[in-house]
Amino acid sequence: MTEAYARFWKKYATFSGRASRTELLWPMLVNLLLLIVLVLARNDVVSLVIGLYALVAFVPTIALGARRLHDINRSGWWQLILVVPIIGDIVLAVLWLTFPSPEGVKYDLAA
Repeated sequence: MTEAYARFWKKYATFSGRASRTELLWPMLVNLLLLIVLVLARNDVVSLVIGLYALVAFVPTIALGARRLHDINRSGWWQLILVVPIIGDIVLAVLWLTFPSPEGVKYDLAA
């Protein structure tokens, strides 16, 4: 878990390559739990911290999502489906949870 979260920050803006399901799910879970704890604290300083954290984590979250989509042989641009309310969330979650595709090797850094 800690390795996946460290990799999330280490590959801050790396949109190339691939990411496994666990590499995606652990940082998402940690970020969700962190934001829940901060929201439950409910004060002005915490609201500022939530906003700053969300802003700082935005780029690595998009990059990680793109790398995960590469692992199933999809373009990172598929994340734009999130503009479709509810349906977009469901479709992207299903894509992220899909088993890796052998064709996704074309997105490997060494290839």
